[in-house]
Amino acid sequence: MNIRGASCYIVPCSLLWMALNVAAALADGRPVERVSPAPEVNPNAVVWRTPEPPADPRAGDVWVNPRDGMDMVYVPPGEFILGTGDAELDAWLKEHPEYERESFADEQPQCRVDLPGYWIGRTEVTNAQYLRFVQATGHDAPDHWQGGEVPSGLEDFPVVSVIRDDGRAYAEWAGGRLPSELEWEKAARGADGRLFPWGSDWDSKRCRNFGLITGKTYVSEAASLSATVAWLESHDPFRHGPAAVGSYPAGDSPYGCADMAGNVWEWCAGWYDEKAHQRHARGDLAPPASGAYKPLRGGSWLVHPPLLFRCAEGGLTHPADRYHYYGSFGFRCARGAE
Repeated sequence: MNIRGASCYIVPCSLLWMALNVAAALADGRPVERVSPAPEVNPNAVVWRTPEPPADPRAGDVWVNPRDGMDMVYVPPGEFILGTGDAELDAWLKEHPEYERESFADEQPQCRVDLPGYWIGRTEVTNAQYLRFVQATGHDAPDHWQGGEVPSGLEDFPVVSVIRDDGRAYAEWAGGRLPSELEWEKAARGADGRLFPWGSDWDSKRCRNFGLITGKTYVSEAASLSATVAWLESHDPFRHGPAAVGSYPAGDSPYGCADMAGNVWEWCAGWYDEKAHQRHARGDLAPPASGAYKPLRGGSWLVHPPLLFRCAEGGLTHPADRYHYYGSFGFRCARGAE
């Protein structure tokens, strides 16, 4: 690389910019360590290594939770676009005629929702982090851990085969809670209403998904089921299904959150309510007090069609279900005002 100027005393612009930013960080009391890679919303986001979260964080800042070592990303207060619009839904249904419009009623109407600021895990909770929780509390380990130990080589993979209350207990131990569906969706799609965490165009190489794992292209729901059954007969779903957290950085959300499309389904707080968006559109953000099912978000490695990886897409299951989709239920934690 050529640097303009002949004098050895001329400072390259990149070094001068770095020096100025370090000086500014020191002046306002913010850490010098930068978030890497920097999130879209704030290229100057920093890492906080303090006992408690900072009082004045900025979008994309990371606080490292000393309890479990999780990087917690700050999502600032403000509005975001929730749900799916009619034009978007029409386009998806045209591409996937095997689905009925009524199946997406719980994503409508699309509306703007204003949330307070909060922290959310940059990644799903890993096996290694969950082991710390098990050792500290005596909580049961997942059934597929032989002798209560993490399977060798899977330490950085997301913990799976956990029921909803396992996730809640871990979050409380770590000083937090499970995220609400609203918090999860905002952290995944940002404030600009994008369809996927990385943008509005599907890219199978940006997340862990069945097509990427097997090289098979989605054709139909029936063909997808047949291919899934055949693959599972010859593979270990715990070792060959999910990937280590953060393995697809090109798929990170605007705030820097990883794996919010694919990898494993994630438990959220509250109860599933198919009419929730109707209440949210009227400004009522209170979670339902009861229900039959708990919500899941994010899709998983085991699903095929692109529409299942959208930020607005969700799932639901019984809160005591731990084996559905071959153990692909995990979670990430949140912290702050709901």
